[in-house]
Amino acid sequence: MEQRNRGVDLLRMVAMWMVVILHILNKGGALGASAPLSAGRETALLLDMAAYCAVDCYGMISGYVGAGHRFRYSGAVALWLRTAFYTLLITAAFAAFLPGSVNGDRVLRAFFPVLFRQYWYVTAYFGMCLFIPFFNLLLERLTRRQAKVLALSLVLIFSLLPTLRQGDVFLTGNGYSVLWLSCLYLLGGILRLHGRSARKPARWAAVYGLCVLATWLVKLAGDRLWMSRTGQLCDRVLLTAYTSPTILLAAVALLLCFAKLRIGRAFGTFIDKASPLAFSVYLIHAHPLIWEHWLAGRFAFLADKPLLSLAAGVLGAAFGIYVVCSLADLLRACLFRIFRIKAFSQRLEAAVLTRFQPWLDKE
Repeated sequence: MEQRNRGVDLLRMVAMWMVVILHILNKGGALGASAPLSAGRETALLLDMAAYCAVDCYGMISGYVGAGHRFRYSGAVALWLRTAFYTLLITAAFAAFLPGSVNGDRVLRAFFPVLFRQYWYVTAYFGMCLFIPFFNLLLERLTRRQAKVLALSLVLIFSLLPTLRQGDVFLTGNGYSVLWLSCLYLLGGILRLHGRSARKPARWAAVYGLCVLATWLVKLAGDRLWMSRTGQLCDRVLLTAYTSPTILLAAVALLLCFAKLRIGRAFGTFIDKASPLAFSVYLIHAHPLIWEHWLAGRFAFLADKPLLSLAAGVLGAAFGIYVVCSLADLLRACLFRIFRIKAFSQRLEAAVLTRFQPWLDKE
């Protein structure tokens, strides 16, 4: 059995921490409450740009670890059950402790979180799942030259051209879509199967830093230009989209950086235990009811703090949310082991594949 790349697992955790940072800055109000062009806003914006590639990292990790392996639908079933566990549990908690916050529509959405897009990433991921076996088949059969052409084509069509056009030319939803996650999966798979890089982690970290700096400077320049002309901040996407070339390259750099890390046994054991909990951090803190009733505007007060306090507050709060949600997920993980959810998912997968295997084997 192939050993897991602990560096990539560590990136899962770091990327999820970055996702929480994004949510504190945006939905939490730490960025929006800052005065236009103030030092506080520029600091918050820099943190925002540094964390922006987190979703692209997650998408490429799926391809990086999935390419060259048989896709297990049981994993998708287990993820659906984990998602439903939290949508139902949190909805029930709000119904009990905050009367009036839950109606029939909320309950329906809690039972069918994927269909009702309770979490956009989960819905997009499940939409992509059906095609992952075909993506893997494609990636395995491509020559290295063909893989390079495919990667360049994906970047040109779905990243460079929309950025230059400043519009969602090919309907990727600026990254919030099945299409973009599919592109990330393929790019991650190409990096795994066909990538050849002798660069050390420090050099990839430098590439990431340069991408963040470039994105921040372009956004800052756009804001200043628009402010001087219209009195308002720039409302253009510029480079601040999941499909942006600089954001995409930053994610590539982080993935290659972490993939090459050498991790000691003790810390590696911690990663083995902690990384499977990472996705639940998203499911818990981004639940629509928590999103609306607790996170919205909660961190706007940080906008008035000194720069170091602002940065420390955002990073520290994100870390605190990550830790609390991970600890809460230990209970869910324990319950899933008791009720043998993994085994149930595997049996369900086997039953479905057995039923359809004769049809799949037909030429």
